[in-house]
Amino acid sequence: MTQAQRRITLAISVIVGLTLLVMTGLTFLVQPLAQDLALSDQATEQALVAPTIAALLVVFIAGRAGDRFGQRRTIVAAAAVFTAGAAVLASAQAENSVVLGLALSGAGAIIIQVVALSLLQRTAPDGKAHTAAFTTYGTVFPIAFLIFPIATAYLLSLVEWRWIPVLWAIAGIVVIVVSMLMLDRDEARGSSGEWVSPILAGVALMSGTRVLDEFGSRPPDGRIITIGGAVCIVATVALIVVMKRAANPGFSLRPLRGVMMWPLMIGVALVTLIQILTYVTISIEYLYEMTPFQASLVIAPAQLGAIVGAKFVAGRTIGRWGIERSGRGLLLATGVVMLMLVVMQPSTPVWYLVVVSTLFSLTGMAALTILNLDIMGRAPADSTGAVSAFRTAASSIGSALSMAVLGVVVLSSVTMSAGVSDVDDAELIELATALRLDGILGFIIAVAGWVFLSISARRSRTKAAVINPQINSS
Repeated sequence: MTQAQRRITLAISVIVGLTLLVMTGLTFLVQPLAQDLALSDQATEQALVAPTIAALLVVFIAGRAGDRFGQRRTIVAAAAVFTAGAAVLASAQAENSVVLGLALSGAGAIIIQVVALSLLQRTAPDGKAHTAAFTTYGTVFPIAFLIFPIATAYLLSLVEWRWIPVLWAIAGIVVIVVSMLMLDRDEARGSSGEWVSPILAGVALMSGTRVLDEFGSRPPDGRIITIGGAVCIVATVALIVVMKRAANPGFSLRPLRGVMMWPLMIGVALVTLIQILTYVTISIEYLYEMTPFQASLVIAPAQLGAIVGAKFVAGRTIGRWGIERSGRGLLLATGVVMLMLVVMQPSTPVWYLVVVSTLFSLTGMAALTILNLDIMGRAPADSTGAVSAFRTAASSIGSALSMAVLGVVVLSSVTMSAGVSDVDDAELIELATALRLDGILGFIIAVAGWVFLSISARRSRTKAAVINPQINSS
């Protein structure tokens, strides 16, 4: 990597890492916040989902803005939104302010993440620098999930909850400063066009994933499923109409025309689907009677495994087997590791779950890093933001499916409201059974993904072999 590539990669890693403060700390923040402001259970739930809903609404706007106005300019603007949201939350006195602050922070964070990945591709478009940049970037998320939750919980034991969003606001200012000092000036790229279609695409994505999430609830809320499904259908139909009528639609599937683009997007969704670390952490709380903070400490080796997987395993496997084989091979390896859960019993020692979690976090994050690298490497030069947005959407769909397919099995096995000390032996047996089932399902999904990606790669090579002779003969 050149000095400029190292500088920008470092800046992107810092910028994106700071935006993860909300995602990683909200779980610990929401309880003292709700108690202080006397929020109802419904208001608390709305606060928890506000950042995610806002993020999904603007994900395609983020991709278009980065391509249209330039990456640095868009990141700075999004950081200002992130900072404003944190300030609103820090001064909140009622439910509406809490939801607004979290929504602004969530929207600003996702815009930065989408645009930063696009900028990373432009900075290191190919070769060894491409691999080095993306494997470094891949470590940002596990590092954040290793440090920020523990730090947030610790700070909340010392200071009032309002100091946490104050720190988020400071982080937003740091993002602005780092962007101005370390990122190159950019010029607006791409042609002008309408902005309605990216908004409609975000509405369809948000409502669709909300429906999938609700299927993972116990019991599912029929109203949310019905209304969310209706909104998704209406938004999708409106999106199609706008795209057909617009001379230059702001949302387009053209950046995904490459032979392997759709299979790789599906691969990202599948890897995200089988990442069940959240559900394993919840299981540890109930099986071994731990608080959420204790469980997050116990499961910390899994995040270390993810760091090793993203930086070292991904890089080594690419160097030995190439990008395509490494990505699908590590997906298969993740499924094989998940089979280790089939021996789970209520009496299984906690270290066994930690070892399994560490191994599937290692292989899973390595697979995800390589798939991200492969997708962005295939992105058209003028549409890296759009492709980054699609990749984020694929990951979000995978997370929603994970809740509906794997999460519901774990969450429905115990009475969550009863607390860890009030769960009886029958529920613990059911929880262990749920983990065994998740292991089997994860293996099946991973094998199916490996087969699908292998067939897609073979078809891609066959098509390339047919096209190349024609080009050579002409």
